[in-house]
Amino acid sequence: MQKHSTAVVVIYSAAVLHITEALIVANTTAADNSIPIASLLAALRGHRVSLDIIMVIAALSALAAASIRPGPLAIFALIPQQTLLVITAIGAFAYACMGHYADGYEPSGGGAFIFADQLPRVLFAIAHGVACYQWLWFHDLPHEKRSTVESILARASRVSLGQEADDDLLVLPIDELREIVETHL
Repeated sequence: MQKHSTAVVVIYSAAVLHITEALIVANTTAADNSIPIASLLAALRGHRVSLDIIMVIAALSALAAASIRPGPLAIFALIPQQTLLVITAIGAFAYACMGHYADGYEPSGGGAFIFADQLPRVLFAIAHGVACYQWLWFHDLPHEKRSTVESILARASRVSLGQEADDDLLVLPIDELREIVETHL
């Protein structure tokens, strides 16, 4: 997988989110009634220290998973992070259905307003799930994935085979063409 792939960016972003939220939970109760933190605290029955530890472990294990080779082993490192995101997405749906925020505030527009407000949280959980899928199953793709050079050479070969012999047609051995393309990319 490429170093800067979308899957890795999503996994890193979720890790930053969880570390930031863990710092908030550790240092203040002011955000306890935000939908994500209220959902996580409800899932852990109010155990703040446990939530803090779980969030940090989830973030660190996901960062470790993103830095190792994709494969089935990575699932164990990404499941905690995905679980936290799913809990907050479920919380967003639940509070939207109830029509009020975690602190009881009922905005005008009720559940539709809350759902619109929390939609990025729900979509982030979905995006992270897709990123995990890409990260976990990338190893199933053919190992001989074509590089840019191979793609150019294959395209050039197809074009040259499909054309009639031409007076200004330049014929180069494939190894020389590969060397020219690799040195100029």
